[in-house]
Amino acid sequence: MHEQSDGPDGFFQRLGGFDRRLRGVIEKLKAELEKPSRRNARQVDFLCAEIDRLTREYLLFLTALNTARIAHEAAADTPDEVMNVKRAWGIVGAQTNLFRLEINRWATVRGLVQEQRQARRQPIYPPQAKLAKSTYTQMGASDDVFHWIHAMLNPSEQSEAARDHDCFPDIALANSEFHEHLHAAHRVILAQRRTGPVRFLDVGCGGGLKVLTAFRYFPQSDGFDFDPAYVAAAHDLLAKDDGLNCHVFEQDALTFDGYGNYDVIYFYRPISEERLLIQMEQAIAAQARPGTVLVAPYVSFPARHEALGCGHIGGAVYVAGMSQKQANSLRIKAERMGPYIVKPDDAPLSSVWDPLLDVSRANGYDIPNRYEKPRY
Repeated sequence: MHEQSDGPDGFFQRLGGFDRRLRGVIEKLKAELEKPSRRNARQVDFLCAEIDRLTREYLLFLTALNTARIAHEAAADTPDEVMNVKRAWGIVGAQTNLFRLEINRWATVRGLVQEQRQARRQPIYPPQAKLAKSTYTQMGASDDVFHWIHAMLNPSEQSEAARDHDCFPDIALANSEFHEHLHAAHRVILAQRRTGPVRFLDVGCGGGLKVLTAFRYFPQSDGFDFDPAYVAAAHDLLAKDDGLNCHVFEQDALTFDGYGNYDVIYFYRPISEERLLIQMEQAIAAQARPGTVLVAPYVSFPARHEALGCGHIGGAVYVAGMSQKQANSLRIKAERMGPYIVKPDDAPLSSVWDPLLDVSRANGYDIPNRYEKPRY
């Protein structure tokens, strides 16, 4: 007879030991990656080497398991006993094969971890001068197409009531510039380590195209406009996909009392009259919760943000209820966030690597092949 340690139950217990040891190292590695700065790169390398050793040990374990299984089957005296042996080994074999699939993912996860071993700073707004001229030209062409789509989706003329109310017509900020601001705001949000769903608001959303765009960055995206025709166009656009967590409604930016419900507020000079625009800015700053990210890409806001109690992060991004010293500290944290606009994890099953994947995504990093374009 085979000793218990050489049988299916013994190997099943050893498998559980592998799982516990691996999870223990993963938790230590996760704790290191959770540090916003001053990560111990040598500790990260040491823990990665520990997992390397465990994966090699697991391959030897699989070889030993296969050898023991073959010997156990060979020692069976009757067909019924052979079937019982196969059944017993089949259970542990299925579990070890599942765990092997997990182990096989380590090379990919290891690369993700190594990318974060030191929290390096990357500018919130990368210099455009570093872009290749061809890339810059492609962005300009994409902006042109976006403007065409914008006009097609919202062909309505501005209403007389909106003009009388000193509203600007639906004039779109260049798409590439909007993405720059959203990406910067997204990295600030990551640096703030928020726990709940992030809500975005477009003040003066026009036909809703930027509400849709922002949904790629934030799990809820809302917008409002004074002009009912613009709101109707936005409804038509967003109704084309009932899976969008996007909402548009008719509202006056001067009297709206819900700014405090949002985490990111975008306003691209929706009001033409400077006095009224200042009133709107004051309403937003007064209602916004401390830490709310404001995106205001127009020339007059930089002169007023300090009086409104907003710290300047960089570019068109500000934070409500924050001193400039606090904003500078937050900017440094945001610069340590990675470049990924992380997609929701739609994996149907949990994985032993989930703690590392979760902390990496919270840091703005992810597995690159999740973002590859399909090829046919």
